[in-house]
Amino acid sequence: MKGKILLLASVMTVFGIAVKPNETGKSILKNRNLVVALDTCCYNYFLEKGSPCGYQFELFELFAGQKEVKLDFRIVPDSMKFDMLLGGDIDVAVFSRGFDSLYSVFNRYENICSSIPLDDTLKSVWLTVEKNMPLMLEINAWAGNLKGEKIYTSLQTKYFRHKHRKSVNEISPYDNILKKHCAGTGWDWRLAAAVMYHESRFKPATRSRSGAAGLMQLMPNTVRNFGVKNVYDPEENIKGGMSLIAYLTDIFEKKGVQGEDLTKFVLAAYNAGHGKIFNFMKETENSGLDKNKWSDVYSVIMSKNRTDKSASAPKSKYSGRETLKFVDNVSKNYSHYQNFATGN
Repeated sequence: MKGKILLLASVMTVFGIAVKPNETGKSILKNRNLVVALDTCCYNYFLEKGSPCGYQFELFELFAGQKEVKLDFRIVPDSMKFDMLLGGDIDVAVFSRGFDSLYSVFNRYENICSSIPLDDTLKSVWLTVEKNMPLMLEINAWAGNLKGEKIYTSLQTKYFRHKHRKSVNEISPYDNILKKHCAGTGWDWRLAAAVMYHESRFKPATRSRSGAAGLMQLMPNTVRNFGVKNVYDPEENIKGGMSLIAYLTDIFEKKGVQGEDLTKFVLAAYNAGHGKIFNFMKETENSGLDKNKWSDVYSVIMSKNRTDKSASAPKSKYSGRETLKFVDNVSKNYSHYQNFATGN
């Protein structure tokens, strides 16, 4: 019964009957990290041409953007969501079995509370626990406002009036080739898939203005050095890309870089070339920081970009901003790909 009361309180809040979640108008969630649980289906979370999407996924992205929070997605079946909420392992869970089905949930888990329905068709809701009521009140106030905006109608049309295919266990048409050539390199094939997505969007005929070509966007020197015969052949291109990654991994390991930092440095060098990254490492060391820590190198590049904004700064000088963006985007997509496919 307690859950029903909390549900009623949540609904009443949206229509102005209860107290507003934050009288100052400022979000209580700013800079917070929210762990979100949902399942893979054609409405919640799935891949389309390598990009994560889904109705609930897009809702959470909207919420995070407006409230300035960071999201950590977990793929969790309904049977596990409730215990994970109560145990504090997740902050919010999507419940897609309909608004009416919530009463059986509340009868069993009295400390769980719900948002208002977040769509007009399935009547899906977001769940949290009673101690997180300030979070739920803010979600409901946001959801109530959202339903008056064009983006809400647009998302309803996009996901509930058109059929979407889900591809839960497939990232790209080249998964098996990636698995083959990642074997023995120490690299997760899903991470290589994230690199490929950002390089070519899985289009083997892609060619850049700089001359990089194919799925992994290999430069002419890489093609020559690693014996790639046909740069537009997926097998040849992926083999060459993974040979380059293995080479970069080896030279950064010899520099003493380890663990997750090693992955970040290799990604950066794949994007910019290892010579430029070595230069940034030297600058980091000269600044009294650890040249083998990606976070320290990252901060030096960011600081350098802030100080080089003057009109006298040479326009042709490599800034590193695109490389930072590349590393961040590949890492983010890799976390999504880990939700969809196993590592073997």
